[in-house]
Amino acid sequence: MTGKGHDTPDLMTLLARMDDFRQAERRAASARMVSVAGHLVGTPLNVIAGRAALIRTNPTPEAIEENVRRIEEQVERLALRIRRLIDYFGFAEPGAPDKTLGDVVEEARGLYAPVAASKNVSLEVSTQGHDSLKVDGALAPLVLTTLLSLALRTASAGQKVALTVSERGPQMVALDLVCPGLEAPPKSFERLEPPDHGLRYDAGTLETLWVCLGLSRRLGGGLEVTKAASGAGVTVRFDCAHR
Repeated sequence: MTGKGHDTPDLMTLLARMDDFRQAERRAASARMVSVAGHLVGTPLNVIAGRAALIRTNPTPEAIEENVRRIEEQVERLALRIRRLIDYFGFAEPGAPDKTLGDVVEEARGLYAPVAASKNVSLEVSTQGHDSLKVDGALAPLVLTTLLSLALRTASAGQKVALTVSERGPQMVALDLVCPGLEAPPKSFERLEPPDHGLRYDAGTLETLWVCLGLSRRLGGGLEVTKAASGAGVTVRFDCAHR
C-alpha cells in the first residue's frame, strides 16, 4: 500500500532491489556464522594453549598427565560442538525434481534480465541446442542465478554478460559465463582463505565463488575461473552432471 505522492516501484526496480537483499542476506549470515565459529573455538584453544604452557613450565609426570587430560577434554568438547553445528546447520538436499537445462536457463534469464536492464548491462544467452538435457532442479538453478547475480553486480554500464552452454564430455554440461567486471581471485578459493597480506579482493565475491564451487561439486561437476578470451574480466565455468 502506497501513500499519496509516492510512486510504486516498477518490477525491474523491485527485482534489482531483491537481488541486493539476497546479497546482503548471505553476507550477514556468513558474518554471523564466522563470529559464532570464532567464539566456539576461541575458549577451548585458549585453555589448550594454557595447558601446553603449563607442561613446558612444570614437566613433572603428574603435572603432564593432568594437563594432557585437560587438553584431551577440550579437544573432545570442541569436536562435539563443531559436529553438532554441522549437523544442525548443514546444507539439506532440496530434493526437487529434475528440470530441463532450457527451463533452468530461461528462468534465470527471466529473473535477471530486468536486473541487467536496470544497470544498463546487456545479457546474452545461448544454449546451443542443449535445452532438453536434464539437470538437478534445485541446485543447478541456485548456482546459475547466484553466478548471474555476481556477474551483473560487478559489471559496469555498457558491458555485456554472456552465458553459453555446451557439453563437456559424457554426462557433463558446462555453463560458461563471461563476467567483464569480475576480477580473478588472487589464489585458489577452495579453502576460502583471505588474500595474502597486502592484497585486496572483495570478500563477498570470494565467498560467492566458494559457495558455488561446493554446490557444483554436489552436482558432480566443478567450477573454474579463467581470464576471458576478450581480455576483459573472467569466464566462470560451472559444470554439472546431466541425466
